[in-house]
Amino acid sequence: MKKTLFIYMCLILGLSQLYAADDKVTIPKDDKWEETNERSNNAPQLYQDDSSVYVYSEKELNNLTIGITDMMGNVYHYEVTTVPACMYYAVSIESLPAGQYYLSVYQGSNYVIGLFNISN
Repeated sequence: MKKTLFIYMCLILGLSQLYAADDKVTIPKDDKWEETNERSNNAPQLYQDDSSVYVYSEKELNNLTIGITDMMGNVYHYEVTTVPACMYYAVSIESLPAGQYYLSVYQGSNYVIGLFNISN
């Protein structure tokens, strides 16, 4: 019962955040993320709007490495952080010049890499 209630809470929080900021677009991604035996997907989802990129997960993700690099491999952002369950973790992209970038998210041997564009 507690697990079902938690899932419904995550769903409600997630949907309310999507409606509150419905200008986010999903970033296409390539990933290798180990799934657990639970029904929820462990792999983080990646989103973008005009000012930020977002990492979202139904589960809390500890020691998560988030990086933004351009197509030449120049690093514009790097951090190790915790992404809370059912919350969008924002990374500002307002100061980045126009171009294509990789958003890389790593936790141990698991990874998600998305490609996003900035046009000014």
